[in-house]
Amino acid sequence: MAEKPGRARVTVLALDRWGSVLVVERWGGGAPPSTHLRAGESADAGALRVFEEMTGALLEELHLFRDGERSHHVYYCDPDLDPGELEAPPGAALRYVAPADIEGAELSGEARALLTRFVVSSAYRAMFH
Repeated sequence: MAEKPGRARVTVLALDRWGSVLVVERWGGGAPPSTHLRAGESADAGALRVFEEMTGALLEELHLFRDGERSHHVYYCDPDLDPGELEAPPGAALRYVAPADIEGAELSGEARALLTRFVVSSAYRAMFH
């Protein structure tokens, strides 16, 4: 099935020094910063844009996490940001979810599945060797 133009997605997995992942909580659930790409927008630019829109912070570095879905670009980084110093969108809150807490955390099903795959990946393990 062909992907509709402009429907590719991007997600940013931002970690703290303990390996917890930053999530945006809205409407009773949470997920990492994520969005659809705008027409003509590169995945890298979309990742930087969504992270700044959701946190008010600019990222200096991103790494691509190969998750298998061609239309979903997943990036990770370890900026170790303090949620108290970030600017969440109106009606949202920012918090970290530790790997051990992913299963019981209030996350969307897709976010839970993505975080579960990420924290057992070689990319994640390489950050904490």
